Amino acid sequence: MSLLDTIGGAQEFATLPPVAGKVLSLLENANADVREITNVLETDPALTLKILQMANSPLYAIRSNVTSLQQAVLALGLNRVANIVLSVSIFSKFILLSRSKSAEHMKKFWYHSSCTGMVAKNLAIKIKRNFNEVEFIGGLLHDIGKMAMIQFDPENYEKVVQIITEEHIPDTDAELRVYGVDHLVVGELIARLWKLPKELQYIAGHHNDASKLTDSHKEVVALVRVADILCEMWGASIDEGIFSVDLSNDNSWQILCDFSPHLKDLDLELFTFELETEFRQAASFLNMVASDASSK
Repeated sequence: MSLLDTIGGAQEFATLPPVAGKVLSLLENANADVREITNVLETDPALTLKILQMANSPLYAIRSNVTSLQQAVLALGLNRVANIVLSVSIFSKFILLSRSKSAEHMKKFWYHSSCTGMVAKNLAIKIKRNFNEVEFIGGLLHDIGKMAMIQFDPENYEKVVQIITEEHIPDTDAELRVYGVDHLVVGELIARLWKLPKELQYIAGHHNDASKLTDSHKEVVALVRVADILCEMWGASIDEGIFSVDLSNDNSWQILCDFSPHLKDLDLELFTFELETEFRQAASFLNMVASDASSK
């Protein structure tokens, strides 16, 4: 049985964690009722506690003390709540499922993913583009295909890492050699199984090359890829086989410049230096999401 068949039939990948699925389903409604969302969240005490911790953290800089879940949802906004629900639910579920051989890779995976989400969010702000925080969730979930490979077959994932290190080839080439499929195909399958929005399906399946996508999805996918590359270069790596980057000639950066021509005149060195400073905030986000995962 192929890896795709195995994942497609696996219960843990068949659906999102229940509370996450319910909340995201409710948020698809433009007139989502905060009370209804709050009622769903309250069924998960650990998740409720995490949202309150987040609402009172320096990360979101809410000035007043947040003491109730409904207050937290109103203060954070529905998009941020969705981010937290996805982060905590998925992180907790798959870290707990990890076998000893995959646990260390999973921690590395989540550090990279959280960093990519934070950098994507800050990058969108810097280039003055509003993606309704799809870029954050996209950054968080862009490598879910890699997560599945680590989860289901950590021994072969070790072989992939060895090939990348010894032969200096891209991760997708090494994955094809070992698994017969790459993490982009696997990631898009999982995103479809979870019935995630099209933008997130495309980010999971096409973040290495957004050029073939339609304009309505191309920009946000390219933005997540730029964030992904920068995180690799700044020490939050997940064995992508990226050994050097010239951002000015990178395909994803060129796509962003096509949508925002003023980016071509940027001092890229200064721009990325400022962004790297903001990248350091990702560690605090990851620590908050990861702490007490065993309570889920």
